[in-house]
Amino acid sequence: MAGPERIEWRRSFPSRSLSTLVWYSVCAALTVLLVRALFADEPEVLGSGAHNPLVDLPMWTLAVACVGAVPVVLSVARRPRVGANHFALTVRPAWIRTLVLPWSRVAEVLMLEIAGERYLVIGLREGLDRTGTNPAWPDRTVLRELAKSDARRAGSYDVAVRLRDFVGVPDGQMASLAAFAPDEVRMRNHLPSS
Repeated sequence: MAGPERIEWRRSFPSRSLSTLVWYSVCAALTVLLVRALFADEPEVLGSGAHNPLVDLPMWTLAVACVGAVPVVLSVARRPRVGANHFALTVRPAWIRTLVLPWSRVAEVLMLEIAGERYLVIGLREGLDRTGTNPAWPDRTVLRELAKSDARRAGSYDVAVRLRDFVGVPDGQMASLAAFAPDEVRMRNHLPSS
């Protein structure tokens, strides 16, 4: 979606999220079936007359598998997002929250490649201006992944997004953000030329 008031990067097909969902579904189904096969013949009542807790194990295994599926399904439904208008940069690095980062807080927007993976990283200014959304621990999952490869570079940034989750040429993506960013925000593309 693009227009004179705002832009939003087009997202790519969620193949990685769908493959994770398929693998989770297969593993969860096999686990539930295995537990059911192992404990299906358990008697309801023990010899002492007490309730046998092993009878409930297949039901609890199914419940845990369903609860564990929630974040995997949400990662398919709530994809990463990058957008901008003249007020703020909007970023959803993972499925949890969408961050609204006013341009007055953004110091740097950088595209870089580390260990074969391309990222958009955002550095925020320190200061009294605390408007917008402050990135918290769940918003930094991609940044922590980046830090495993190059902690020196990742340590100076606040948010990261994988570029493989979006369609488009990096130069065009950066130009679309630069059209809305004020002049004091450093916009750099350190990706190798294709």
